Amino acid sequence: MATKPSKFGFVECADLIAEQNYAAAFKMFQLAVAKFVESKSTPKRSEIALQLLQIGAVLEETLKRAYGDKWEAHIPKFADEVKQLICSFCGKNQREVRKLIAGPSVHICEECVKLCSGIISEELEAGKSPAAKSKTSASDAREERLCGICMEPRETDELIFLPHAAYMCAGCLEDIQTIRDNHSEK
Repeated sequence: MATKPSKFGFVECADLIAEQNYAAAFKMFQLAVAKFVESKSTPKRSEIALQLLQIGAVLEETLKRAYGDKWEAHIPKFADEVKQLICSFCGKNQREVRKLIAGPSVHICEECVKLCSGIISEELEAGKSPAAKSKTSASDAREERLCGICMEPRETDELIFLPHAAYMCAGCLEDIQTIRDNHSEK
């Protein structure tokens, strides 16, 4: 059993599966999901993901023991087409866009690349006028945020704000445009 109770009960669910107490595990899982959905606090995604991964690992071991040598025949096969990839910026899925470019744990569609390109162009044009430079305070320019693609810290004035509170640096936009152009040539 878990030495320390988990916030939602996912760890306890994994323990019940390991003990082959499946009815209680199923009830615990339902309660844990309900607690998670109703939670007013925002738990860390990685914490919940690790607990769900633990449940999956224990369930897999239990099923392997139950099926023995025939385990491989009972593993569900998931087709690649079932997996829906979505743009990390606008939320459109791969079927709603012409091209979806993958990055490390993020995806961006060609529409968002165009939007980003336009934003950069506008900011570069606006940055050439002396009035635009005086509007940006020194403290705003020094504030750092992470680029949503490369996860490198950048000063705020170096980033492009995209829908869904994401930021992207100019270097990543250029890389994405290069990838898009290379894919268009094929």
